[in-house]
Amino acid sequence: MVRYLFVLLFAALTACSSLQITEPELGEGTLFRTWWRVERIDGQKAEFLRGQRRDMHIILYSSKTMVGSGGCNRINGSFRQSPGIIRFERISTTKMMCKPEVMARDRAFVTAIGKSRTYRIEGRHLKLFNQRGHEVLRFIAVKPR
Repeated sequence: MVRYLFVLLFAALTACSSLQITEPELGEGTLFRTWWRVERIDGQKAEFLRGQRRDMHIILYSSKTMVGSGGCNRINGSFRQSPGIIRFERISTTKMMCKPEVMARDRAFVTAIGKSRTYRIEGRHLKLFNQRGHEVLRFIAVKPR
């Protein structure tokens, strides 16, 4: 019962949030305050799955905080960043249940975020790489839904 009250309280507080998201221009995305929707996870296309609640995405803020969604669960955390380098920390997620395939990809997304060490922005794409230089995530800047 307490768990459901926590989830309900979290959902209510999130819905009442006053965060403003800057809609990206049609040109290049900027690292901060851009809605970065996931296109690829470890080279695999990340299409919207049946049973998924939201687009998988992240929004990074200059305060070094991150929010987003893995498709089923909301995620948040912090990160350290300097030009070309990024390291996510204290990543946490809600504990919602979705279809098994949605849950598996949600976990794969969060795992890939944790592996990220460097980044590169190319036009409207944000690419995150692990310590060996392998692309673990690819995002595209989109207008928030």
